[in-house]
Amino acid sequence: MYFILIDRFVDGDPTNNAGDNPESYLPYDSSNPEALKHYQGGDLAGITQSLDSLQAMGITMIWISPFIDNSNTDYVKWWPYHGYHPIDFFSVDEHFGTLADLKELVDTAHLKGLKIIFDMPFNQTAADHPWIGDASKTSWYNLDAEGQPYEITNWHDQTQIEIGELHGLPDLAQENPEVTQYLLDVSRYWIEETGVDGFRLDAVKHIPISFWKRFVSEIREMAGEDFALYGEVFWGKAAQIAPYANLGFEYLFDIPGYYAIQNTFNKGAPIDDFSRFYEDNAKQLGETKLATLIDNHDVARFNVGLGEDAWAKQRLALGWLMTAPGLPVIYSGTEYGMDGYPVKDKDGTPQDFLNRLPYPLTPDPEQRVHKHEFEELTRLRHKYTALSHGKFAELYKDWSIYAYLRSYGDENLLVCLNNASTQEFLSISVPANLRIQELVKVYGESVIRVEGNELYLRMAPNSLSVWEMDGESSVELPEGIEFTNRLSADYSQIHLFYYDPDSLVKKIEIAGDFNNWVPKAYDSFRQSDTLHLELPLKPGKYNYKFILNGVEWITDPNAAEFSIDPYGGRNGLLTVGQ
Repeated sequence: MYFILIDRFVDGDPTNNAGDNPESYLPYDSSNPEALKHYQGGDLAGITQSLDSLQAMGITMIWISPFIDNSNTDYVKWWPYHGYHPIDFFSVDEHFGTLADLKELVDTAHLKGLKIIFDMPFNQTAADHPWIGDASKTSWYNLDAEGQPYEITNWHDQTQIEIGELHGLPDLAQENPEVTQYLLDVSRYWIEETGVDGFRLDAVKHIPISFWKRFVSEIREMAGEDFALYGEVFWGKAAQIAPYANLGFEYLFDIPGYYAIQNTFNKGAPIDDFSRFYEDNAKQLGETKLATLIDNHDVARFNVGLGEDAWAKQRLALGWLMTAPGLPVIYSGTEYGMDGYPVKDKDGTPQDFLNRLPYPLTPDPEQRVHKHEFEELTRLRHKYTALSHGKFAELYKDWSIYAYLRSYGDENLLVCLNNASTQEFLSISVPANLRIQELVKVYGESVIRVEGNELYLRMAPNSLSVWEMDGESSVELPEGIEFTNRLSADYSQIHLFYYDPDSLVKKIEIAGDFNNWVPKAYDSFRQSDTLHLELPLKPGKYNYKFILNGVEWITDPNAAEFSIDPYGGRNGLLTVGQ
């Protein structure tokens, strides 16, 4: 699946760039970042004109951001170029084209064997929607006894999350039968009018589960079992999205997996933590199908903060996406390694528009190389059914190396990835019930030699390699294996300390980007009035906190630097050099 933010993609019809308001359009020229809060000219015609190139890139399904008619005002000085401020659910926004343009996109895609997914924003309306102030529609919104909107002050309170305003936008009361029926009528209209293949449903956690049960049931009856529903439940833990797992969505977006990928391939968390995360995911979510991702339009692009190794690490993360279970979802521009920026600046001011740069119409030589290497990965996934539908079994894991098998029928693939920035040499013992007769490399740079029950590898830095395996199937192997406590050459031992003169702390742990924020003691010990921790880290910048006595999360008072955490507090910021 390939996600396109319509306004930031290709401008197929310059006549609609300004829509009905000339002030809404301000082209970005790399020197005026504020222009990115305006429309940039991308439209439906531009997507239609790009279908051949997208198909050649290995894309089979295209998810487009909301095209529904948006507010024509610059709400808090940001124009709603992203499409999430609906003002007329039955019309196409004039910046993006016409109903005829939308139909042409779907029809042309179908002729090419491609599927189109619409993004449907059902949680809110624009702040200046005509229903605001309409007495007959007061009950269509979540309002208190004084007619005022609710604010979300506690993001752990599900009731607040469902009735409170998201980003200050009026919150629809889907528990009102009239609102439910209206949104079903909207859905029926676009399905019947265009023949679209499915919906990506926005802000699912902000809408009551009771609504989703009815919605999914009626859409299935209306559009058939082949109509796909993709639920965006933006929580970072599998347990938080588990309540939505059995509602009938075709896929849920693997937001917890996004964080695990980010922390491992960008931040340097060890493979053992990465593996344990997926074990826990499976326990919480069972057979739920997941749409996997390394970034999207709501977060920083994957490569933020990676410096010289940015593309190598991004290619490795994409390699995991293409060889692991799940439906890979690619954010437009990821194939080029487009630049991104922190979602908030050092003062906490939102700047996520910087992760929504216009799509490059004339990619530079380096970007063209990136795209070619991305296409190598999509070709690999298309060639081998085992990568999209096969069983997954671990073969080896240490701090930086991960080897696993994908098998489907007679097709067996060995995948080895090296998350270290150094060349690594190692041997892997093959289980007795796995008899490898021959390995033929089908992707990557690493070298392997088979001697009896041992695999000897020389692995390139930040790399993934795949071999087709001639031998008995791996289906009898366990999904998980024991961790091997082997550090790659790029690790350093980092020493941290905490003063505790009154001996109140019996146990000190640390959690951060480097371990998926799971508290761990590592090598910790007390010396007089000071608690010490020794932990292995790779070069990079890491946010972290101490956990005292298993319950109290605190900022390291001796941290060299600090950063803002998502809850308005501070993290320690640790910089590890090469």
